[in-house]
Amino acid sequence: MSTRQLRLNTVDQMQKRLKDFTGKKINIVLCDRTVLFGVLKGIDNTGLTFENMRMEPFTLALKEISEVYLDFKE
Repeated sequence: MSTRQLRLNTVDQMQKRLKDFTGKKINIVLCDRTVLFGVLKGIDNTGLTFENMRMEPFTLALKEISEVYLDFKE
């Protein structure tokens, strides 16, 4: 099994692909270049919800996100 990195940098890509990775660890790069790391809890048409490593829930609008990337095994 190999590990691949998936980078999603448009709202359309995020809406289509992130539903498959609910419950997985993701990295989120905001438009101001701040990076957040946590577990994806859910995504809808306007935003996503995730929990950081301190177990704090966050909800972000998709327009605030520059890129989402994650590693997964094939």
